[in-house]
Amino acid sequence: MSQIESVIVVGASAAGISCVRTLRQLEFSGSITLVDKDQHGAYERPPLSKQILMQADSTHHDIALINDNELTALNIEAHYGDGVRQLDPTTRTIILESGKALTADAIVLATGGEARRLPIEGSNLPQVLVLRHYEDALNLRQRLTADTRVAVIGGGFIGAETTASLSKKSSASIQWLDAAALPMAHLLPTELCEKIVANHCAQGVTLTSHCRLDKFIEQADGSVGILFDDGTSIEVDVIVMGVGMAPSTPYLSDAISAELLNPATGGIQVNDNQATKFAGVYAAGDVAAVSQADGSTVRHEHWQSAQHQGERAAAAILNQELPVAPVDWFWSDQGDLHIEMAGKILPTKEHLVMRLEGEWPVYFSVVDNRVVGAVSVNNPNAVRAAMRMIKNDVDVEPSQLANPELPLRKLMRG
Repeated sequence: MSQIESVIVVGASAAGISCVRTLRQLEFSGSITLVDKDQHGAYERPPLSKQILMQADSTHHDIALINDNELTALNIEAHYGDGVRQLDPTTRTIILESGKALTADAIVLATGGEARRLPIEGSNLPQVLVLRHYEDALNLRQRLTADTRVAVIGGGFIGAETTASLSKKSSASIQWLDAAALPMAHLLPTELCEKIVANHCAQGVTLTSHCRLDKFIEQADGSVGILFDDGTSIEVDVIVMGVGMAPSTPYLSDAISAELLNPATGGIQVNDNQATKFAGVYAAGDVAAVSQADGSTVRHEHWQSAQHQGERAAAAILNQELPVAPVDWFWSDQGDLHIEMAGKILPTKEHLVMRLEGEWPVYFSVVDNRVVGAVSVNNPNAVRAAMRMIKNDVDVEPSQLANPELPLRKLMRG
């Protein structure tokens, strides 16, 4: 492709904002256009289930990813509240909902994802909410009173974070419903999950595991009945679904979807340059399905990965050196618990090493005397040390990791 003079970034997400900032940092002087369907512009998603939900005076300005002053300083033209209706990747043209057509030398698709809804009767009732956008959080916050009865569906991090926040917001019992035996057990070591869940239940949360939902029925008084497949039921005032997200690509026609989307993940297929099969079209963040060296495809759904992929797309557009991939890192704030993870937590116990350090244990995943993952609660320094070990491929004995008398800062040097 010839000299790049214009870039359109579709999506004011963490990946999208990372991309526009990096373009300017790399001294790109051409035009940058930022497009997003959300009228509130660019804001952080994690605080939606915490700060926005808990603080009545908190607004999207408090969680902004980028503000108007910085957009002006970076000479970025923002189109908020006017989403993309159609993409033509061959001409690198987008058609906005307003009908306006925009064309650029490069387009970055950073449209993130949309919250999933369970495909059951009643899932579209007005009392059944999701938590993905600022307006979602406002809708839920406005419905909450001290005695609002809420059911949270989903045993992942979103479900756990929302449950923890609501347990502090409402004096009524919060119902936490999960189809699995134990929330978060697909993400964290079982013993740690048990302790985290027990902490939430001690705050007034009622957990129902192994539950199978049949349907939701609106009652005459405006409440909602949740019917289970065993014939039992409960009544609540609000339901919050936290059952995952799907890549958001409504601007792709069926024909273009067949060309761009990875069938296994639903994400936009890209190589390690964040480039799609169409010249000058890139994707980054939750919406991107990235090809790996082993032939697999991975779609990440966390902040650090979105940040890195945005930087990587910007560097690729300008044909500059790509940034080195960082050690995977993720966090989850659940009430008074700050959980951090790094690398990959392996499910098998033979690879887990527990270190009793403070009130909460630290878990390391170890293979052949190499740390490949770690998770901690209210102990971020332990995960930072693990990240150094992973990055530097440090040889460490599992017995040393398990010994709290041996400082991690010493072990991370090998």
